[in-house]
Amino acid sequence: MAEKAVYGKLCLRIDTAGNWRTANPVLLRGEIGIEEDTSRMKVGDGQTAWVELPYVIIGMTREEILETFFPVNSLRITVGDENPADTLGGEWKEAVGTDKTEFKYWVRKA
Repeated sequence: MAEKAVYGKLCLRIDTAGNWRTANPVLLRGEIGIEEDTSRMKVGDGQTAWVELPYVIIGMTREEILETFFPVNSLRITVGDENPADTLGGEWKEAVGTDKTEFKYWVRKA
């Protein structure tokens, strides 16, 4: 099959964080939306509304990601004895008084 060069222009959807939240659109699968006032972006899946989509994390270290989504003293609930440190990193301690259920409550420490 012969190759053919195609020239085009890529245009991304850009708006303020507040306008994205207010409109709360469902982005097409693979469509990129950028918050011009925060420089954060999300990628659509064709089903999930803007406020439910996760932000794309580019150039952040594991510690920065952990600090952003699980700051010190945040609570994490697991089933069984799986310590969040095994998958998320950081230092987590089992919360007091959680041995009476099948759920474990973990608090992130500094």
